[in-house]
Amino acid sequence: MVKNVARVWRVGAVALAAVLLWTGTGRIAHAMTAAEAGKMYYRQYCASCHGASGKGDGPLSMQLKTKTPDLTQLAKKSGGKFPYMEVLDIIDGTNPIPSHGGKEMPAWGETFQSDVGGDTMQQAAVRGRLMLLTDYIRSIQEK
Repeated sequence: MVKNVARVWRVGAVALAAVLLWTGTGRIAHAMTAAEAGKMYYRQYCASCHGASGKGDGPLSMQLKTKTPDLTQLAKKSGGKFPYMEVLDIIDGTNPIPSHGGKEMPAWGETFQSDVGGDTMQQAAVRGRLMLLTDYIRSIQEK
């Protein structure tokens, strides 16, 4: 059990280091916090549809066939607990759901993977980016 916990922490530390290196384009630019990085990725990849505040009112939302979800209500709709893994899998593209518009939402996991190729450290960085996005979405939940 202790070995497994230590391994999880090591893998997490490697993933975080990879994300920090990747977000700083090979260097840690200005000590960006995880929250700042998640917000930056959200604005870059999600806000055009989901809106700056996550309410589903982004500038492209009116052009979609399916109503863009209000991301600030995910925890409330899940009985008060943020569905972290479900959200992560939706962003990743592992679990595309029809009510989300199917393939209308880009699978960012595929997009990020195509940017980096198959290197293990870079794949860990991709997972880290997806986790930063998910953490940011968790941070904007309304009570």
